[in-house]
Amino acid sequence: MAGPLSETQSVHSQTIMVTNNRVGSATSRQSGRSGRSNRSRASSLAKSLLGMASDDQLHARLVAGLKLLGITIPPVAAVVFLSVLMVVQLQKDLSETSSLQAFLSESQRIQELVGALQRERGMTCVLLERATSATSVERSEIAGNLSQLRGETTEIIFSIPDWGQISSIGGAFESQRTFFQSLAEHRAKVGVSVNDCFENIKYYSSSIDTFIKYSEQMFYGSSSGKYWGKLEALRMMIHANDLVGIKRALGGSFFAATFFTPEMNQHYTEVSGAVIRLLDLASSSDADVAQYLLSVAQSPEGQMAISSMEAMEIEIRNNRTTGLNSSLNWFNNVTVYMNTVIQPTTRFTDGKISEETKSKRDSKIQTFIITIAIMSIVLVLSVTVTIWFGVDSHRLNNKIKEKASELAVEKSKTDQLLNQVLPRSIVRELKVKGVVAPQTFSAVTVFFSDIKGFTQLSAKSSPMQIINLLNELYSAMDTTLDRYSCYKVETIGDAYMVVSGAPKPNGTVHSTEICTMALDVLQEIGNLKIPHMPEERLMMRIGIHTGPVAAGVVGLKMPRYCLFGDTVNTASRMESTGEPMCIHLSDSTKHHLEVHHSHENYTVEPRGERLIKGKGVMMTHWLLGKDNFPFYINLEASRLIYEQTHYWRDLNDYTFSSANDNDPDATDFFT
Repeated sequence: MAGPLSETQSVHSQTIMVTNNRVGSATSRQSGRSGRSNRSRASSLAKSLLGMASDDQLHARLVAGLKLLGITIPPVAAVVFLSVLMVVQLQKDLSETSSLQAFLSESQRIQELVGALQRERGMTCVLLERATSATSVERSEIAGNLSQLRGETTEIIFSIPDWGQISSIGGAFESQRTFFQSLAEHRAKVGVSVNDCFENIKYYSSSIDTFIKYSEQMFYGSSSGKYWGKLEALRMMIHANDLVGIKRALGGSFFAATFFTPEMNQHYTEVSGAVIRLLDLASSSDADVAQYLLSVAQSPEGQMAISSMEAMEIEIRNNRTTGLNSSLNWFNNVTVYMNTVIQPTTRFTDGKISEETKSKRDSKIQTFIITIAIMSIVLVLSVTVTIWFGVDSHRLNNKIKEKASELAVEKSKTDQLLNQVLPRSIVRELKVKGVVAPQTFSAVTVFFSDIKGFTQLSAKSSPMQIINLLNELYSAMDTTLDRYSCYKVETIGDAYMVVSGAPKPNGTVHSTEICTMALDVLQEIGNLKIPHMPEERLMMRIGIHTGPVAAGVVGLKMPRYCLFGDTVNTASRMESTGEPMCIHLSDSTKHHLEVHHSHENYTVEPRGERLIKGKGVMMTHWLLGKDNFPFYINLEASRLIYEQTHYWRDLNDYTFSSANDNDPDATDFFT
């Protein structure tokens, strides 16, 4: 728009932006007298927009209701809280007890597998040591016994119902089939590549130790303080059972070979001592286990097995024997000892733990039921009391909700209105203080734009067509503006004013934000067609200037955030003296870009010195582009496109040379 702007627009423009050197002395005198009055009226307006009327009666009833709730809720909440804690603790105890019972059940199957592996280990040693010295009848008997033991081991492996937890060990223990394959491979090597009892013991002991360690992890992961003694005794008995099995295998090797090597003798001595220590630890861990172990050891069967073993151990300690056929006798005697002393004690300990866990679980279930019943009664009473008080305050609550809903709607409308006409930071200050003090900014960058030939276009279009065009134009510009640290100050007709650096200071980035935004806007507008003249393109002029401004909220009926100062005037002159589809920079903006944003490599072309209305001669520049930005302005192409458009032409057929200082479409706020 040019100088002949409508009277209303000119007056409104002058109201929004006024320069210091255009203010008359009369205005200065009146501003001092009316300043305090205007601030008071602005404060009243803000309070009327943001506040609400109080209702003493409603407030009193609300306080009374809150007091009643304050009296009833804390004790009820405390009882409920304690009940919930009790339920949670009971649930935790039940879970631990159930886990322990499940562990004991699984542990029994693992103990059966460990026992089978121990028996197979011992008989395999007997076979290896008697392979050359035994008669064919003896070899056949030993092989038959070993085959039977292997069958029992295989059956137990595949009878374990849940191998899933054991698979966490990995390797050969990943599944029942992989473990059986590993065991079958070792069985095939016996007598072929495995000819030594000690090597055989190492293989079986490795697998047995793995199962025992897995059981120990279950012990410590599932036990509680009440059972630690019996669980420790059970762990000692399991280890003792394994070592007795090793002792059985080593003794069988001795009687088969009739002597011990020094290494085998030392190993046998260590194993025998470890068995005694483990049995002592099991006895000291729990009195019931100690008493039962003593009773089975003193039973006729136990005494017979122990005396038979001790008689044969004399020969082992002397490392000399005359009983060439004593291997099977030793194996059978130790097996009887394990079956009459070790394994019964292990089963007894396991059974005592199961019995106590079942008793504890039953007790916890009973306590859990009682707690749930008490908590249910408390909840029913608390709900009854709450409903009794709630009925009395029902109408009050409804009224409060109604008022709150109305207030929320009105507050939402007020916030939307204020955020549309004022910056959010200014709105927040208005809400807190009720008044916004004017501010000065030492450096901001101001952007002006308008549409070349808008007056002629308006004359050739209907009002609805112009409105649709401006809606499309402003929507595109607003969308672009949202990507930058900028604030839209004003739109009048086709004119668009933007500032960066106010009301929220952003350091020194205001010049690069505005210049990059201007390039982005021109890129968007370059693709914008006039809806009712699809063959025509809109021609936009842009002017930019950097400098100090003052800012504040002006107006009472319709408060606006406005900028004041010569910087606004100069930016408007940059736009009005620019060319279509070009960005006209002042020397101040160019200097600011060079000092603070040289690394962004803006492309700026000098336009030369120009006579600017109200400013005199000024050096100005064209902004053409910047590095890594997908848009570049070609001045000659812009001028050619401008000459090819026709909507801006009137009966006098304006030429391009008239598009500068005397342009009738220039938006001039400062005539």
